[in-house]
Amino acid sequence: MKNATTISVLALLIIPAIASGQDAAKPLPEAPSSQTISAGSRDSTVLGQTEADPPPSSAGIDPVAPRAPDVRAAINFEEKGHYYLTETYFNPSALTAPAFRAGLRMANPPGKRATQYPSEWRQGAEAFGRNYGDALAERVSFQTARFAMGVITREDPRYVPSSSRSLFARSIHAISFTVVDRSNSGNPMPAISNFVGAAAGGFVGNAYLPAGFNDVTHAGQRASLRFGLAAAGNLFREFAPQMPSPMRTFFMLIAR
Repeated sequence: MKNATTISVLALLIIPAIASGQDAAKPLPEAPSSQTISAGSRDSTVLGQTEADPPPSSAGIDPVAPRAPDVRAAINFEEKGHYYLTETYFNPSALTAPAFRAGLRMANPPGKRATQYPSEWRQGAEAFGRNYGDALAERVSFQTARFAMGVITREDPRYVPSSSRSLFARSIHAISFTVVDRSNSGNPMPAISNFVGAAAGGFVGNAYLPAGFNDVTHAGQRASLRFGLAAAGNLFREFAPQMPSPMRTFFMLIAR
C-alpha cells in the first residue's frame, strides 16, 4: 500500500509537469482594446463597443477546479453539506475507489507470515467484500468526521489553488494546505478537520478488523496513511486542470 501511494503521488507530480510545460508555450491572449464612442448626440450610432466581460463563474462548488482565491465567496452550512454529500456519496468514485483499494489490499495483504491477514481477508469473494467494506467505512468516516469538525471550527472544506506558475511552489502549496487551510471567511487556519477526519478513518477499523490489526498502533498507521492520501488529493486538485481528460477521470475514479 505504501508503494502504491508513493507511485500515485509521483504520477500526480510528473504528469502535470508535462502538461504545464505544454501550457507555458501557449501565448497569452491580448487584452481587449477599448473602442471609442462618437461624441455627437446620445442617439447617434455607436461606432465601437468595449468587448463584454465574460460571465461570472458559477457559484456551485467544484472540488476539482475550484475558483481562484480573489473571487472566492464565503461558504455557508448548506454549501458545506452539498460539498460533503458530493464528495462522499454522489459521485462514481464512491463505488470505484473502495473497490480499487480492496483489490490492492488483497494483492498485498498487511503483515507477514504469522502476522499476515487471515485467509478469510485474503482469498475469495467474501474477502473482497470485507476489504471493500473496510475501505468504504474508512472513506465515509474520514469525510463525515471532517465535515462535522469543519462545521464546528468554521473551516472551508474547499481547496484553494496556488497562484504560482512554479511546479515546485504549487506542490508545496498543495501539501501544506493539508495542514493549514482556510476558514469560512477565507483566512488561514490550522486544518483541524483533516487531522480529526484522518483519526476517524484510521480508528474505525478497530471495530471489525481481525485480531492483530485492531490495536492502537495499526490504527495510527491507518490514520497516517489517510492523512497522506488527503495530501495526495490536494496535489490532484492543484494539477487536475492541466491533466489530460482521460488521466484526470482515471484518478478521480480510483482516488477521489
